[in-house]
Amino acid sequence: MQGFFITGVGTDVGKTYISSLFFKELRKYIKTDYYKPIQSGCFYEREKLTAPDLKFLSNFSGISYDSKMCSYMLIPEVSPHLASEIENKNIDMKIIYNEIEKKEKETSTLLVEGAGGVYVPIIRDKFYIFDFMKKINYPVILVANTKVGGINHTMLSIEFLRSKNIKIYGIVFNGYTGKDFEDDNIKVVLKDSGIKNYLVIKENQNEIEKNQLFNFFNLEDSLC
Repeated sequence: MQGFFITGVGTDVGKTYISSLFFKELRKYIKTDYYKPIQSGCFYEREKLTAPDLKFLSNFSGISYDSKMCSYMLIPEVSPHLASEIENKNIDMKIIYNEIEKKEKETSTLLVEGAGGVYVPIIRDKFYIFDFMKKINYPVILVANTKVGGINHTMLSIEFLRSKNIKIYGIVFNGYTGKDFEDDNIKVVLKDSGIKNYLVIKENQNEIEKNQLFNFFNLEDSLC
């Protein structure tokens, strides 16, 4: 196994939910870690600054909250570049790269979750999420939704990633409810993108069948 970068076609498509689901399920078979380099929208709980995505992941997967899973916790619930400016904090990518390198040595699979979509500034006018993807060179898992408008958002994200020569490992269609238009959205995206590796995750699904998980991540029983 290796590292995977989990991004989405936009905000609130379920990146953290899918990251948490993968984290919980992969840990059953292989040593897996999670890293959220930058988290905005943090809040104080019992006088400790808390990252909401980390809290969700820990509750969902049944592990203790670990602040080391995040390097930068910012309170304003806005894009990382603006949140860091508001708090007058400099985001040092070297700290993030060093943390990724450290985690790579300690685990078999590292799930790195981005912020927002693929074109989100980390440092104003200088560094974006897609730059981060290119730097660490992890295969990208794109989280999409199956709602009306999903085709447009997903295909634009796919085409943009390809224009930057960023490898798309697979697509996760999140929040599926079984409606006919959702099936058609998925069909169109897969046909037009040519992407073969995908998962369809139902609304409120909290487990992934072993064969689906293994097929998506190309895992073999002999390695687990």
